[in-house]
Amino acid sequence: MIAGCILATGCVLKPTANATKVPVSSATTIPLTTVQPDTVNQAAVPVLGEIPEGITFGQLNVSIGEYNDLLPVYIDNMSAGQVSAEKMLSLKVGEGMHSVKVCSGSVCEVVETEIKSGIKTTIDFETRLKTDAPQGSLVISIGDYSANLPVLIDNTSAGTVTANKALEQIISMGNHTVKICNGDNCFSQNVTIRPGNQTSIDFGERLKNDITQGSLSVSIGGYNAENLPVRIDNLSVGNVSLGKPVTIRLKEGNHTVQVCVGMICEKEEVNIQFAKQSSVDFGDRLKADVEFPSPVVRIASSVLSGQDLTIEVEFINPDTVDHTMAATVSCVYSYMDSQNIRRNDAVQKRITTTVTAGSRDTQEAYLYLGGGTNVMVSDPVIVDVVVK
Repeated sequence: MIAGCILATGCVLKPTANATKVPVSSATTIPLTTVQPDTVNQAAVPVLGEIPEGITFGQLNVSIGEYNDLLPVYIDNMSAGQVSAEKMLSLKVGEGMHSVKVCSGSVCEVVETEIKSGIKTTIDFETRLKTDAPQGSLVISIGDYSANLPVLIDNTSAGTVTANKALEQIISMGNHTVKICNGDNCFSQNVTIRPGNQTSIDFGERLKNDITQGSLSVSIGGYNAENLPVRIDNLSVGNVSLGKPVTIRLKEGNHTVQVCVGMICEKEEVNIQFAKQSSVDFGDRLKADVEFPSPVVRIASSVLSGQDLTIEVEFINPDTVDHTMAATVSCVYSYMDSQNIRRNDAVQKRITTTVTAGSRDTQEAYLYLGGGTNVMVSDPVIVDVVVK
């Protein structure tokens, strides 16, 4: 029936009774870890890159559906690549009968299939893998301990964890060792993963109790601003506002403290000592260095020549992202009409420009002050500013 289905439509296959199962061992694998079978056939693999002339082939797609792992794929017991939950493996395979195998740890699923020229065949191992190699969830956290720390599972890197932001991993059932390190200080814990269950580990208290720390207060003095981001050793630790310093605990040693207003950042190196309070106040430096804390439009200059007024308009963007900025230039003036009576009038012009992050752009606005002679002009002003 399978061969007939392939010849007719190039249908999707799922492993059935042809699949073989290797018993699960006590040591299983985490995501992004692959294990090759002991027996590897050194004969030529019928998986093609450049297609030799005269060779007929079909396309083979290998999928594991939503099974969360990166697994090795073998064609006729030879390595042919890897497949993951996010990406199907597509291969050009020579015509004929072939065995397709996917392994998760010591569990291997095998399907025998016939490849036909010009036919696309898809094999999905998701259901059998979830049945024979079920997975569970592991959540690793460090509480409110201020750091960005690497996590290893069974001595394989699994990512990083930060304060108040846990790392979640889907891993195979069985016993695993979880290790987290802060410099030379490492902490390990053994866990047992059960299919469909979530297991949680929090290293926060061990990190606080076993690594000597001091306290650091970061403030902005009298600088009038709200929720400026604070980073320590390039890791976000919170926000600081006028009258609201942020206080954190850090391990002993040297650290880099940074507070930013848009594209302008103030930095300072601090030395944290055990059980001592340190402080950094960026207020004076911010007042001196940050002229504009938010996007602004202003009149740079204006020149009147007869009835023509030329105005230079400056668009300032101190933010970390580009902005489209628009403003209306308005000017009130007076003139002598044909009956030698002084009359008042006003003129406006809309200007729009895009200003890249941390830069300025100057645009000229030309206003014609018509109506009569002996024009007298007030200082032009900016009205109706829009920042997108």
